[in-house]
Parts: sequence; structure tokens; C-alpha cells
Amino acid sequence: MSKCKNAVYQAVFNSHDHPTADVVLARAKNVVPTINIASVYRNLNALVKEGKVRKIEAVGGDRFDKTLFDHAHFQCSVCGKVEDVLEIDVKPILAIAKLSNNDIIDTEINFRGVCSNCKG
Repeated sequence: MSKCKNAVYQAVFNSHDHPTADVVLARAKNVVPTINIASVYRNLNALVKEGKVRKIEAVGGDRFDKTLFDHAHFQCSVCGKVEDVLEIDVKPILAIAKLSNNDIIDTEINFRGVCSNCKG
């Protein structure tokens, strides 16, 4: 793994949020000051393809997640924050979807609303 790719991976893996590519760039610059946004996107896409990072299609732009097992997400429609919803067991939903005789290659279960910080 190249130094840039490792910096991008670590920026996602060490996060407790679901960073955008711009946030990944800012964090990776602490390790590789010369890294640019094109390199971040190239490496994020490679990491997604390799199954090391998950891409979440979110309002306002893609987010990246270190949690690889199937799970749901919540996105705040006010501040844009994305968080894991691990309390929901998605396995029964996947089992029902597989009954359709289609080949399922990816799953996204997203909830949108107003987070507790923005609500208060």
C-alpha cells in the first residue's frame, strides 16, 4: 500500500464519523502534506473496490465508512451528519430481498431526519 493510500485508509479507519473526501483530505494531509483531492478520490475508490472501505451515498456528497458489515445509517437533513444505526438487524431484510432470485451485491438502508443536536 502506497504512503498516500495508507494515509487515506487511516483517515477513514481512525474516524468515528463518516468523513467526506474533503475531510479525508484534511486528515491525510497531516501524514502526507503534498496529497491532493484527486489522489484522495483515486485511493478512496480503490479502497472501496478492494472492500476495505464502504461508500455511502448521502445527501450533499458521498461519505466513507470503516464499518464493512451490512448495517443501516441515519443522516440528519439539517447538519448532514451520518451515523451508524447498529440496533437494527438487517439480516431479515436481506433474506427477504434474496428471495427475489436477483443477485444482490450491495445493500444500503438509510434513514433521514433531524438528529438530536439539531432538534434541540
